Amino acid sequence: MPISPGNLFGQLKTDIVGHLKCLYEKANTRVSNYKVARSHKEDHVVGWAHAMRAVYECFQQAMAWCDIVIIVAEYQRRFLDIWAVIDYYKIIKPRMRFVDTMHKVNPKWMGCFTEDVAITMKVHAARVPVWLIRDARLVNANMNIVKVVSFTPPDDLIIGMHHDPVKLFAQPFDIINRGPNNRKRHEAARQPYSNFEKLPVPKPQVEQMVTRESLVGRAHVDKGKAKMSAKPAPYNATAPHQNKTVSGRDKWSDIDHPYMPPMNSFFKIALEDANKDIIHIKHPRDKMDDGYSLPDPGLFVNVLSPQSLVKYLANWLACCPTWIERVYDKRPRPLPRTQNWHDFLISQHAQEPSNMWTSSKTSKLKAATALLFQKEVPVLWALWAGPTNVHWRGKDIAISMLDNPPADLACQIVYEICEQSFQYELLDLDEHLGCDACKDKEARKERMELLRSIFPSKSLKVWNRDLPQENNGLNAPSFDATLPYFESFRKVLSAWEHFPESLKQPFDATGREHNIWKGMKECCLFYVQSYFNNTGRPPVVPHLLYSVA
Repeated sequence: MPISPGNLFGQLKTDIVGHLKCLYEKANTRVSNYKVARSHKEDHVVGWAHAMRAVYECFQQAMAWCDIVIIVAEYQRRFLDIWAVIDYYKIIKPRMRFVDTMHKVNPKWMGCFTEDVAITMKVHAARVPVWLIRDARLVNANMNIVKVVSFTPPDDLIIGMHHDPVKLFAQPFDIINRGPNNRKRHEAARQPYSNFEKLPVPKPQVEQMVTRESLVGRAHVDKGKAKMSAKPAPYNATAPHQNKTVSGRDKWSDIDHPYMPPMNSFFKIALEDANKDIIHIKHPRDKMDDGYSLPDPGLFVNVLSPQSLVKYLANWLACCPTWIERVYDKRPRPLPRTQNWHDFLISQHAQEPSNMWTSSKTSKLKAATALLFQKEVPVLWALWAGPTNVHWRGKDIAISMLDNPPADLACQIVYEICEQSFQYELLDLDEHLGCDACKDKEARKERMELLRSIFPSKSLKVWNRDLPQENNGLNAPSFDATLPYFESFRKVLSAWEHFPESLKQPFDATGREHNIWKGMKECCLFYVQSYFNNTGRPPVVPHLLYSVA
């Protein structure tokens, strides 16, 4: 690593620096996607990526051999930390929402250690290898222990090996800490390397414009002074979008869950490839309503407890006929946000509140939600006042079984919401962008016929129809079956602004199949991008009722 065995200063070889740069690029790509999912909020993961960049720039300089050893080790450790934490947020944490769900085990995961039984159960349900550190006398009778392993803690001598470039053999660093095996010993052993955390962190200019909030909470603000000094904020194209998700999930990604039907592969690719830069979002005066005509499907698969799932499903099944009838006739404005849907569906509407106009913040939020769902709230009062069943698609469903419903039933309910949401969002966006194609009554009628032809039922009101016996329409698995529906979809999109020139030609069955598949993918990408540009959020896209092997 040094220039010569007798020299204590040197530089890394060019090929080694190249490998370390590849590590940074991989970590930075993953962190960039992670930031987009978190509306560009910065946290410790983003800080680690910045620190890796700062350390990488130091590799170009000559350093003492001991500093090179330590910094390279820290650089590699940061990479592993970034990879592991993002895996946790994207894969493990969503799985832990349902403790009874079985997932596939990733053989590449080393697993984790914990002394907490509750964490052990949740991590095990997420199919992560876990070691429970616990005295054998405290193990409960209902625990299924695969294997008992003796845990040997390290002794009080902390040894780190390095290759001495002068003596030409491995020997330990002179770092010794005597004391109990705890966090203080760990910090004491790492104290000489703490300067790694203090390296300058470069920030892009756009990121500096995003307001950061302390991890420990907001600082106290004198509200009186704040009101006096407050100024109206100018419109900022880079400001984070405010219609935040309740659950914190990544709405650009498919959800791997037994209750969530698989996503249409064309739209899944479109969600991955769409340009998610918030600069593309239109000015508020040019945007359309970014609320949800129907509940966000993720609400039903990302709940904290079985009791919450019962309320979500029972409330929705009870009020969906009334709500969909109302939305189909004339969609309310503004549409409910994700938070409104959450507040409405999570409530057990046992009785009418005595005073809806109290001054507390919670009461005002409840009053606002009740105003949005004023026709549906009485339905839910009646539901929780006595009935033990809800009626859906010709069958009675016991409310008591909705805490752990059959996967097929939950999947059908969520599928219906996904399909109906896609139709209503397509209608809204077409009304917003395709207004030139509906100048008179006859043109509007033709436009609605074209929109209906995208769907096999030839209807935009499908909640009272039977579920399809196979994937059809835009979800049809064969080329010949899906072609006419995608051609109607292409015709609808052709009236929108910025329609791609490459899609001007109709999809003809006599053309090359590869080129038509490519055109279908481009249609989906154009739709997803147009929806994001006009609302600031990803659309709800078609899902498959039946999995494709």
